[in-house]
Amino acid sequence: MDATKRENLLLLAEAMAQELSDYLLGDSLYRQLIVKTPQGVKQPKMSLGALLEHLEALTAAEAEMTPDQRQRLRAVQEQVTLARRSFAEQWRAKLRRELHGLLSSWRWYLEDAAQNVKARQNYPTEVSTRTRLALLLEALGNEPEVADDRRELAQLDRRLQAMFQRGAYIGPREEQARYPADRAWWLYGRLKDTDE
Repeated sequence: MDATKRENLLLLAEAMAQELSDYLLGDSLYRQLIVKTPQGVKQPKMSLGALLEHLEALTAAEAEMTPDQRQRLRAVQEQVTLARRSFAEQWRAKLRRELHGLLSSWRWYLEDAAQNVKARQNYPTEVSTRTRLALLLEALGNEPEVADDRRELAQLDRRLQAMFQRGAYIGPREEQARYPADRAWWLYGRLKDTDE
């Protein structure tokens, strides 16, 4: 990850961590943030999935960080740990809500892709939803409340595999090491243009 992207990601994670307690106690699943970066003002939407993705990317890039950035990352991780422990039920409830919403979105995309070649061409953009679903399920662990969601995702994966053609990695280049084929097979290929 280049230095500019790493710094921007760290600034976004810091902003999300500062808002985390209020976010967890609020009703909204997504929270609009305004973050000043060296490249200008960014307006990311905060969710737990987005925060976890940022933390995972930053942790993977920790070896490339300056001592100051590592210290800032540790501070963010501590804030997140504290908020997760202090508001454990709200944390799990938000994760489950985001999971349900993303499952619906992924299901709709796959239904569209099954009938529409143009939708299949959007797979490299849409597949980030599948990656975030894996991250949310990992964060939720073996909670019995998400057993049905796990089953639904397995069904959706079977539907995806029927349309899938294995191939080269299609995710962000700097993230390939974090997502090997045995962990994120859906990032290694594309959707077939026809139902061969």
